[in-house]
Amino acid sequence: MPITYDVNDGIGLFTIDNGKVNAITHEMHEEFYAHLKEYLSDDKVKVAILSGSKGKCFSAGDDLNEGDEYQNDGEDISDKIVLLPRNKPIIGAVSSWCIGTGLIYLTLLTDISVAGRAARFGLPEIAYAMAGATGNIRLSRNIPRVLANYLALTGEKITADKALEFHLINEVVDDDLVFSRALEIAKVISSHPLIGIQTEMQCINQCSEMTLAESRSFTRKLYDKQLEIYHQNPDAQSGIEHIKKAVD
Repeated sequence: MPITYDVNDGIGLFTIDNGKVNAITHEMHEEFYAHLKEYLSDDKVKVAILSGSKGKCFSAGDDLNEGDEYQNDGEDISDKIVLLPRNKPIIGAVSSWCIGTGLIYLTLLTDISVAGRAARFGLPEIAYAMAGATGNIRLSRNIPRVLANYLALTGEKITADKALEFHLINEVVDDDLVFSRALEIAKVISSHPLIGIQTEMQCINQCSEMTLAESRSFTRKLYDKQLEIYHQNPDAQSGIEHIKKAVD
């Protein structure tokens, strides 16, 4: 299976493993969708990491051997992946190439990302008349529009340092430390209550589409629901008690 999913110490691991450049096929989209549903339905796993297999790039994009025809028979699998309600985070661990669909996966499906110094990012589709095929629909929401325009319209690849400057990624580390750093972040997130993680994810993902009044009402309901669920656990401590212990 070119995209695998495993769980190690309570952390989900999505791994892209398909040839030298981890090209993404239509079948791999289907596999990834099934793995995402498994991850989201398992309450024992609070966070996951998405990476290329060891020693390979993150992904150099679509497998061009499959042709350039848009797959529109039935429900589009890429739509199903992107529109799947996701209330748990995914951390991107990027080594070497992250271009085309690889970059779309990173922007649409990860919430925090770490890259190696040798990583390269770009959207080359415009050069062979496939612009828009990967649906870079959120790029201008993740980074300033003028920077999104540059990536989409030039087709040029940018360095990890430039990607950090563009706010496309969160951190740049030495190439051999990419996965270990992503794992460190995952462990911090995993130490928090699941309901707290889910609440923050819902706020981040949904409030940006709301008015200020709507978002305040929505977050209040989530906050009340969060406390109700959290304190159903007989071992749960109140938030104040937890903070006091952390300070002490």
